[in-house]
Amino acid sequence: TLFNYNLLLILKQWYQRRVRGKAEVVEAFITQKEAQIAATSGVGGDLASCEVLINRHTNLISSLASFGDTIEALTELQERLTAAQHAQSRAIKQRHTDVMKRWNKLVAESEARKKRLASAHAHFVDIEKLFQGFAAKASQFNGWYENAEEDLTEIIYTSSMEECRGLREDHSDFVDTLSQVKRDEFRGLLELDKQIRAYHVSVNPYTWFTMDAIEDSWQNLLRMVKERDLMIEKETLRQTQNEELRKAYAGQANKFHEWLVQTKGLLTNTKLGLEEQRDLIGRKHEEIKKKRAVLKEIEELSSHLEQAMVFDNRYTTHSALTLAQQWDQLNEFTRRMHHTVQDQIEALSRTGVDEDELKEFTLMFKHFDKDRSGRLDHPEFKACLRSLGFDLPVPAEGEPDTAFEAILDYVDRDRDGFVRLEEYMQFMISRTTENVTGTDELTEAFRALTEGGDKPYITATELYSAMPTDQAKYCIDRMEKYPDVPGALDYTNFTKSIFQLNTSITSG
Repeated sequence: TLFNYNLLLILKQWYQRRVRGKAEVVEAFITQKEAQIAATSGVGGDLASCEVLINRHTNLISSLASFGDTIEALTELQERLTAAQHAQSRAIKQRHTDVMKRWNKLVAESEARKKRLASAHAHFVDIEKLFQGFAAKASQFNGWYENAEEDLTEIIYTSSMEECRGLREDHSDFVDTLSQVKRDEFRGLLELDKQIRAYHVSVNPYTWFTMDAIEDSWQNLLRMVKERDLMIEKETLRQTQNEELRKAYAGQANKFHEWLVQTKGLLTNTKLGLEEQRDLIGRKHEEIKKKRAVLKEIEELSSHLEQAMVFDNRYTTHSALTLAQQWDQLNEFTRRMHHTVQDQIEALSRTGVDEDELKEFTLMFKHFDKDRSGRLDHPEFKACLRSLGFDLPVPAEGEPDTAFEAILDYVDRDRDGFVRLEEYMQFMISRTTENVTGTDELTEAFRALTEGGDKPYITATELYSAMPTDQAKYCIDRMEKYPDVPGALDYTNFTKSIFQLNTSITSG
């Protein structure tokens, strides 16, 4: 009917407008996406920019997938009009074909770009791994290099051959590590750098270290190793010389100390007669003086050790200073012993003391001289006197020991706390003297020594002329000056003081 015909015509026109509209929408969409793909045809210069492009392209693919419904709707409309034999069917079909051709091309280009981006991404991932691997190894190598540089340039100073030997062993271990492990690490860095260069990329974003810088560090390290070898060799030579110096010093020092001990032991333990003792002491005293040259050699060796900054010596415990002090003590001890023995010999001829008594005095002194120092402290001296029969009463608590103090006034006038052998022997001889019986006789004896035989004073010259040197010195040291006469000494008061001492001892 006419109505049905008109209705069909209206539907065909409506479908035609729908097809035209859909086609225009699709064409506009395709044009936009083609422009988008054309604008971002590159794959980026690195992983980050490539991933940005991948994200954008992923969004494009998503939009294409979402636009698929519109494509299907356009196809459906085209098929309906064609089936209805629309007057413009051929034109509609051709337009649909052109649109689909562009659509399929867009999808194909999108897929191709996806593959290109995926391939580029894999490429950049490989580069990134190489960058990161090189950066990690380069940082590790540089840290090791800085520590090694610090160790290799550290000033070398050792104090013994053991320390020097340990230093040499540590350096040898380091060189072994350098030639094996670290050389392999260095070669690994070279291989990584070669692979990175093959990708024709420039800057590693993960490190400022370059292979050129690392190669410079490696060459510098090899140079420092050679310099360290020379430094250790020089230090080894220095310690070898120091060790020889230690042994040379120790050899002389130990031998000299042994001689000191033997000599003192010989002098303190002799059982010879007085004259034989005097001769022995005289010979030993000359030997002691000659040994001063040996001591000087030891002191020179000690000076060389100090100049070499060597302050330890495992081969000896004897320092040059201690040996010099011991030599001085032995020299002084021998000199005093010689004077003491000479006094004893002279006492035999002018007093009632016989040699057996002198030996007894000497043996008793040595018995209480436990440390063989040639002197007794006050408690040792008091014990010695009591052993010899002196009656020294024990004073009441808080009371002075007057008897013992009177003896000390005679034998330890300087009150240094010690009584030496010669002081002890002079005291014992004077205590047992029987040749002089009173002050008057002794006073007359001194007067007879003066010029004219009648002066109340005497001079040092007159005493030295008439008496042995040590006895004259003993008197001079203890006589007071005679008033108003220069150089004159008061022998009268000196005589009284001697007998006052003897009286106080006897009464004690």
